[in-house]
Amino acid sequence: MKDFIRELQSYPRIGTKLLLHKHEIKPTKVNVGGSKEVYFLHYAPVDKKHQEVILYIHPGGWNSKAPKDFTFIGERLANEGYECFLMGYRRVPHVHYNEIIEDVCIEYKAILQYLKSKGIPANRVIVMGSSAGAHLGNLLVYDKELHQKYRIGAKRFAGFIGMAGPYCFEGDPGWILKQLLSDLFEKDQDWKEGEPYSKLDLLKPDDVEMSIPMYLIQSDHDGVVDMKQTLAYARKAIEMNMSVTFYKVIDAHNTHTEYSTAVFFEDLAKSRTLQMIFAYLGQLTKDN
Repeated sequence: MKDFIRELQSYPRIGTKLLLHKHEIKPTKVNVGGSKEVYFLHYAPVDKKHQEVILYIHPGGWNSKAPKDFTFIGERLANEGYECFLMGYRRVPHVHYNEIIEDVCIEYKAILQYLKSKGIPANRVIVMGSSAGAHLGNLLVYDKELHQKYRIGAKRFAGFIGMAGPYCFEGDPGWILKQLLSDLFEKDQDWKEGEPYSKLDLLKPDDVEMSIPMYLIQSDHDGVVDMKQTLAYARKAIEMNMSVTFYKVIDAHNTHTEYSTAVFFEDLAKSRTLQMIFAYLGQLTKDN
């Protein structure tokens, strides 16, 4: 409870940073389908340095926020020389898990078509996500059933970076996450249908998904997602010989929103978490 209170107390500070943020890059907005919530923002780098394309999926407990609320992340990544896309999706309570993950998969394919139309190579895609976005991004990269259903070729995925993501719903996920999950899934729906931990059981040693590296970032003082749930997922993936790197947040700003999104406001020299994110991106990327 103490860390959840600290999480709530961080909102005014983060809100101030949002208000003071000066936008440097105007994104291109592309609507996908008939819903105004399903769209993506493309942040093109002024100085393109990397072959990889980054897709970022936003947080918000599956029930709030939109890509436009995280423009500072798109700008920060574009300023590092990456083609960056912020992805949107319909939200609870108007829809539930099945519709949300469908939005993510269809939008992913729409981004690939957009890149092709612009003559931008998309052979190496890095998926990043925070909180609910990390959950959805993990499924986009590693859920073999989704790949088969939506004809998604996993060979394009160069890696996954998840910050404060809920990947394991086993045991007691905590009262906050438990409530969010009860709203995410329809009544009587088996939540294993959308649990990354359970989806690992579908993979076989020779599957492409097994070779896609993942980086999991988690804090002991998150306040929303319990560390033990993330560790349970990481251990299972490691036992399957998947490429997993785990980072435990040591910065003072270590509650859920602070390290999973607001970290992109921080000075690189002062934030260990941000340093680790960009260092891992460096391992995944091939400079042009």
